[in-house]
Amino acid sequence: MKIDVSELLKSVGTEHKVSFSEELSFKDDGLILTSPVEVTLKLVNTGETVLVTGTIKSRVKLCCCRCLKDFDAPVCIKIDEQYRKKQPVSRKQIKKDEEIELKDEDIFFDIGEDNVIDMDEAIRQNIIVSLPIKPLCNKLCKGMEGMETVKKRIPDPRLSKLKNINLSGGK
Repeated sequence: MKIDVSELLKSVGTEHKVSFSEELSFKDDGLILTSPVEVTLKLVNTGETVLVTGTIKSRVKLCCCRCLKDFDAPVCIKIDEQYRKKQPVSRKQIKKDEEIELKDEDIFFDIGEDNVIDMDEAIRQNIIVSLPIKPLCNKLCKGMEGMETVKKRIPDPRLSKLKNINLSGGK
């Protein structure tokens, strides 16, 4: 998703609103979007950066952590990112094990040399961060117990001798 910000960059304080829908794919990250990404954004030229705020909506294919079935989950994310013109690279050489302290300006996305913002990476990162750690297909999912083969409760014949164990400690 590319947005041309040439007009926006001409004057500080200028605002621009955009809404669009586009198919995106992040299969290399295991992130499968099952519907187009709907984006509603407000872009503001702050002087040093372009502030991008708005919402992202789509559907993501997830695997239920209980029953292991795939399901589509809706995602609706509030986005708040900043873009700025690419800064010149520092000539200072960094040694292999040297620690580097990140500054506020190190967390901005870059505006391309053609004054185009590519939203794909920001969208990818925001979707990944919003995904649940343990996705559930529904709140009442019984997991593997809900599956037909487990419901029948067929005992494993190899475990039948365990029934004869005396747990009370007596003889």
